[in-house]
Amino acid sequence: FAGGTTDIYPFTHRYGGCVLNAAINRYVKGKLVSTVDNTKLSYDADIPTGSGLGTSSAMNVVWLGLVSQIKDKKKIADTVYRLEQDMGIVGGKQDQYAAAFGGINFLRFEKDKVVREQLNLDKKVLKNLQSSLFLLYVGKPRYSSRINGLVINNLKRGQKNTIDALKNIKEIAFEMKESLEMGNLKRFVRLMNEEWINRKRLHPMVTNPRLDRLIRLGMENGASGAKVCGAAGGGSILFYCENKPKVINKLRHEKIIDFKFDFNGLIIKEVG
Repeated sequence: FAGGTTDIYPFTHRYGGCVLNAAINRYVKGKLVSTVDNTKLSYDADIPTGSGLGTSSAMNVVWLGLVSQIKDKKKIADTVYRLEQDMGIVGGKQDQYAAAFGGINFLRFEKDKVVREQLNLDKKVLKNLQSSLFLLYVGKPRYSSRINGLVINNLKRGQKNTIDALKNIKEIAFEMKESLEMGNLKRFVRLMNEEWINRKRLHPMVTNPRLDRLIRLGMENGASGAKVCGAAGGGSILFYCENKPKVINKLRHEKIIDFKFDFNGLIIKEVG
């Protein structure tokens, strides 16, 4: 929902970051089969990679959960993050925590420390929020590490516009959390739009004419909020609209991803 990129070093160490995110019921499923002769690991994902929805980190969380003896979800999330850093991926920690824990999370990043708070929203607020959201997968491959790298380079160079936008994005995450806890969804969706305005300030590659056109089409036909997920540049657009069928009908030629929130996170099952 908000705060992405503020979970990436060195912003976490200079200013402290925070993210408001949610896990959804689009899963990565893995299977580990060991025999006397070999071991086979297979994956199946019901959402495309490059969607801006944390699929890559979810796959890594599943992999580590299957091949290691680690049971603690926080340790799994932190270990996956360290492995991704060793691989040269420019990214943060929010995806790993969402995949491991599930739920709607408010995550604070204080240098290397992560403080997780799971929001327990009023049932009516949760129902209204979920019924008003859907995702639009734009189908264009999106390379988050590259875009994150460009943004972080701007941060390291001290580019004021980037730093100010990241600080605003961080503050918006706090305000969105507060809005959900108060049940003020009108304020929530207004802040969602503000997040996207500030995210576009991070780098020209964050948006493009196609993303702008699809967001405009949705907003002209009843959506009250829209933002691109992840590092942006492509992937998935999150729409907020009280009359969801009307907006979906206007965007029916694109790939619609309807969803519900997931509150389980990583589940490991042993089968005999």
